[in-house]
Amino acid sequence: MKALLKKIQQVSIACKAIEKDMTVGKGNYSYKAVSDHAVTLRVKEAEEKNGIVSIPIKQELIKTEIVKKVIDDNKESITYVDVVKLTLRIYDIESEKYIDVESFGRGLDSGDKGFGKASTYARKYALLNAYKIATGEDPDADPSKKEESKSETEKEIAVKNYIEQNAAYKKNIFEHFGVEKTEDLTKSNLNTIHVNLTKKSLL
Repeated sequence: MKALLKKIQQVSIACKAIEKDMTVGKGNYSYKAVSDHAVTLRVKEAEEKNGIVSIPIKQELIKTEIVKKVIDDNKESITYVDVVKLTLRIYDIESEKYIDVESFGRGLDSGDKGFGKASTYARKYALLNAYKIATGEDPDADPSKKEESKSETEKEIAVKNYIEQNAAYKKNIFEHFGVEKTEDLTKSNLNTIHVNLTKKSLL
């Protein structure tokens, strides 16, 4: 097992960080994210060099729901939401020792692709967590932003309070960003929501 842990550490060192390379969503609710493609290629190369391989061995549908939204008097949009629990097994090819990593993914789709999307997200986050791969910028990297931290925190609190006090808006936000609770919203998500609410004079 010690040999496997050392190899996992080497993969972690080799991957280090992956920059966000895709935009999710549209308009005011869009945000940057790291793609499954980028994560898979980086990890695959590092695993091959270190003699280990990661394989999803189990996928379980935890929850599925149908979200209906009225567009106008005559039309209704339907979104299928699936939550998947995935178990990723990391094998040491030489010793056949392994470690299992569990992760969750949430997929939204107007058709039957929700499960596939949820599975992809779960696998991506399992790899990111297993190898401690950093994504995006470090908010503490720029000293000039330290003075802004207090006001940014106040904005986040205001946004979270508004979301919690407005059930319909809360449901809309969760569906859009693919999260299950307010705490799952990233700083970037909260900033985007704050800008949108401010424009509408709701904050």
